[in-house]
Amino acid sequence: MTENPMVARTESLWDRFTAIDPGLMRLTSAMRAVLGATATLAVLTALHGSDTALLAGGFTAMVTSLAISDLHPRNQLITLGLGAPLSLAALSAGAVLTPYATAAKMLFLLLIYLAVQARRFGARGLGLGIFGFMAFFLSQFAQARVVQLPQLGAAVLIAFGAVATVWYCAGPRTTYGVLTRLRRAFDGRVHDVLRDTALMIAAGQDVHTRSRALERRLDRLHASVLLIEDFLDEGAVDRATDDLLLQHISRVEVAAQRLAVLTVRAARTQSSLNDLGERTARQQLTGRIQVLRHQLTVGTAPPSKHYEEQREDGPAPRPAESAHLRDYFRAVDELTAALWALGPRVGLRPEWGTPPREPAPQRRQAFAVERSGEGDTGSLKRAATRQAFQVTAASALAIVGGHLLSPHLWYWAVAASWVVFVKNESTGEVLLQSLRRLTGTVIGVVVGYGLAALVDGDGPLLLVLLLVCMFGMFYTPSVAYWAVTFFITCMLSLLLALLGTFSTHVLLLRVEETALGVACGVLAAVLVLPTTVRRASDEELVNFLLVLHHLLRATAGTPEAGTPTSWVRAAHDLDQALESFGKASLPLTHPLNPQRGRRDRARHLVELLEAAAYHARSLAVTAGRSSAGQDAECATRLTAAADRARETVTQLIRITHHRPGITSRAARPRVTRALSLLSDERRMRRPEQRLLLHIDHLDATLIALARALDPLAPEPGRAPGRRPHDTGPRPATPRRGTCTSAAAAVPCAHRA
Repeated sequence: MTENPMVARTESLWDRFTAIDPGLMRLTSAMRAVLGATATLAVLTALHGSDTALLAGGFTAMVTSLAISDLHPRNQLITLGLGAPLSLAALSAGAVLTPYATAAKMLFLLLIYLAVQARRFGARGLGLGIFGFMAFFLSQFAQARVVQLPQLGAAVLIAFGAVATVWYCAGPRTTYGVLTRLRRAFDGRVHDVLRDTALMIAAGQDVHTRSRALERRLDRLHASVLLIEDFLDEGAVDRATDDLLLQHISRVEVAAQRLAVLTVRAARTQSSLNDLGERTARQQLTGRIQVLRHQLTVGTAPPSKHYEEQREDGPAPRPAESAHLRDYFRAVDELTAALWALGPRVGLRPEWGTPPREPAPQRRQAFAVERSGEGDTGSLKRAATRQAFQVTAASALAIVGGHLLSPHLWYWAVAASWVVFVKNESTGEVLLQSLRRLTGTVIGVVVGYGLAALVDGDGPLLLVLLLVCMFGMFYTPSVAYWAVTFFITCMLSLLLALLGTFSTHVLLLRVEETALGVACGVLAAVLVLPTTVRRASDEELVNFLLVLHHLLRATAGTPEAGTPTSWVRAAHDLDQALESFGKASLPLTHPLNPQRGRRDRARHLVELLEAAAYHARSLAVTAGRSSAGQDAECATRLTAAADRARETVTQLIRITHHRPGITSRAARPRVTRALSLLSDERRMRRPEQRLLLHIDHLDATLIALARALDPLAPEPGRAPGRRPHDTGPRPATPRRGTCTSAAAAVPCAHRA
């Protein structure tokens, strides 16, 4: 199969552009921020506002886009409305206390403590804390006085009004608009997965770069699914349509992942590529995938009756086809049926009066209550209180040190010490964020100095560059925080040049204050109620296992949870728990981690959890589709298998709570992507066999996870003579000479 090189290059560039921004959500946010700041400055300029008023208005317009992280338009406006009076109050308090340096610093510390405590209320609490902190920071940066409060307050209100107007006029303004954009991104990710799958099928062999590219496509598809599910978790859509969309989206994702797994498995199996029948079947299969890609693009599909009435074991195989190719055709049929059931359009309308369904945090809290008697709310409150003490202590140290460096610019150190704790829990996360902050500041100072010298006081050009830097700050993904800091520092350099206070000394002082602030943050994270990466990741691992326990209980058919929607929601909660675990483990899995052994072990844990999440996700979707047609014998076998897997989860939770604090000296595992681990999946035909197979593989993955957590701990066992079920042999304990660093169900030959 060949493609036009120019077309392939263009598609590759577009893929890279859209991959970092599913649904163009960050592009919309960046455009809103730039347009909001531009509208604010235009109105203030027309009203002949002072330089201080222009600074306050532009700064407030930028902060509104920074502080609001709600996905739903209605929730965004609510947070915006609450942020306006809070910003005015903090700005007024700062202006009143500007002549009294000591009192201003004490009030700043109190405000910081309250802002961090507000994080216990979720995204809105975090946003309101940012509003309060930034408004007080503005009063100290601009050296605002009481006499200036009327014009500063008017500038702040104009900024909020301009931002609200821009947000209402630019970008998706309704639930339907946001979902349509997210759905379009989802379709694009499925299209990319199909393209890479077709390339690998046509080649008939595994090329390392192709398998890695397919892995990235699946990651991007999963990210778009999480965005849709997170948006729906905020409510505002009618519940029936909400649940139906969740089920169909999950079904399409599982079908696409299954097709990718089968592709990698077949590509790594020796096959007769020179056989005419084999080549013909591959060409037919590639052609079907290409047709499906075209239908996905234009929004049409074959009549659904052909796929919905098709037997689960697929069409009768041709003699020339291999077993892998027969699996291919069934998987493509399954994906086609799932896409047609999803439909070419979202078909939703906002229902403001519909009661929202239970959000994911509350569902996970219910799981924790059932397990330990207290929910995530208590844990979240304790975490917010602990971090409030940490940030307050770090800010106090930054105030003292920053005042010694510069009595007039001490607040820069406070800002640096405060921001390194945002959305971070453990000491390792704070250290990693501090390094990013310092790196971005140093690079930004160098580039900002060059930009300020280049424009040489040209006001219009300075404003244009300021808006460009603002766009870059909001469009840059949050994982590249050093780049966000880089754009912020460039903006500061241009702002100083615009205000006529630019100098090399000020820029160097900016670096010194930032270095001091991040050092104070790291010191507070180490000394004040510290939380290690190990403890934070273990807590997230337990949360993952609790959600998995609930999913398995639903599969077992308990009365309180057994609908297709409950399975899909539990799978979504599992994905969120996996994402939280990956974030908590990031200091260990980061390429800059000098301890290669710990880094590889942490990556190995993430891979095992990704494999477990895949089987749990597939289990939820398959159970939702086949639960009504199960006979009594199959239901009994499924319940027994799910109970055994739940027993493994329970023992794994005990191992996580009691594993030794010292890292084991076991051999460093070989890092293998989750797609490679899953490529050894056994062939299956009937849906009940697939259910049992996913539970079996999930159980084996959990046992491998227990071995990876603590090789010296006793393996979660089984009573003598008990077998999981009769779909295949139970993965045995590795013997001498076998690879023990990956899942027991995956032979070493498939992990190369």
